[in-house]
Amino acid sequence: MREILFFKTSSGKSPVEEFLDSLSAKDVQKVLWVLRLVKEQPSVSTEYFKKLQGTDGIWEIRAKRGVMLFVSWVFLVKGV
Repeated sequence: MREILFFKTSSGKSPVEEFLDSLSAKDVQKVLWVLRLVKEQPSVSTEYFKKLQGTDGIWEIRAKRGVMLFVSWVFLVKGV
């Protein structure tokens, strides 16, 4: 299982959490579903989670709902 930690600024703010707070309930539900999938499943479809080519360990998490696409870039500390 992967652990998902959101970036926090030196003042303790979390831009990711602030962004999630700005979304509609349905959009948040989709993003959280994808985050849970990435966290709990050992193998995740590249539709939702993939390593970015030409990088040294940067991964992309993608959640799509309708025409909206939510993308986050992550670093893996341990486990894939």
